[in-house]
Amino acid sequence: MPLQLGIGIITYNRQAVLRETLDRVMRHTKYPFTAIAVADDGSTDGTLDMLRARNMTTVTGRNMGIAWNKNRALFLLSELLRCDIMLLLEDDSYPLKDNWEIEWMNAAIRWGHVNVAGEWLREYFISGAGTIDDPIRSTHLTAQCSVFSREALLFGGYFDPRFRGYGHEHVEHTTRLVRMGYGGAAEDVNGVRVVLYHLIRSSIGFAATTSYSDEAQRARNFEVARILFGDFTYRAPWHDETEMRQFRDEMRGTTPRALL
Repeated sequence: MPLQLGIGIITYNRQAVLRETLDRVMRHTKYPFTAIAVADDGSTDGTLDMLRARNMTTVTGRNMGIAWNKNRALFLLSELLRCDIMLLLEDDSYPLKDNWEIEWMNAAIRWGHVNVAGEWLREYFISGAGTIDDPIRSTHLTAQCSVFSREALLFGGYFDPRFRGYGHEHVEHTTRLVRMGYGGAAEDVNGVRVVLYHLIRSSIGFAATTSYSDEAQRARNFEVARILFGDFTYRAPWHDETEMRQFRDEMRGTTPRALL
């Protein structure tokens, strides 16, 4: 059977930006076995109405922060739609050319998990050309576009739901996956052992948007990350029974499957 690709777009109160991203994803994605879904983190700007009008597969709930919202997309694509590869885009990131998804699928097959090489991180690039065979090895990463194999999620788990708002959740998750053997490696750099993340250069564009970052929340998330960096155990998308029931109810409210 052919591999099933899932593309998840993460959004919150950016209806116009999301609409443009959806248009570009639909225009440039050519792989025939693709499911596209949007995870909405409780938008109040008419986003849901726009998605319903487009008959777009959508999962939503109350505002919980980016870690929970990415888990919505990953769980829907992996567990409900049974995709083999999950490609996540934040709503301000979009493809620039046809068949853009193929290199990301190949990267997931090769490495299990990789992230996009944002050129604003160039000072942190240690080595590598940014190709699938020779990914950039970087001490920092960005979360705008990333890909996960089903295997990486099965063994490494989901984003830790104890992160709230925005900040540090993607670094902790990718670091955990790297420790499990997906998306990077621990290497010596100038005599210091550090985690180097695998990044690829790709035909991804980035819209100019306003960040929802809250410095107090980022500081709280940093403390969560500091505690969790030494914990490599599997994470479910929820932390306790109450959250499990909330997450389950959100999945039950998902609109029908949509295939390209």
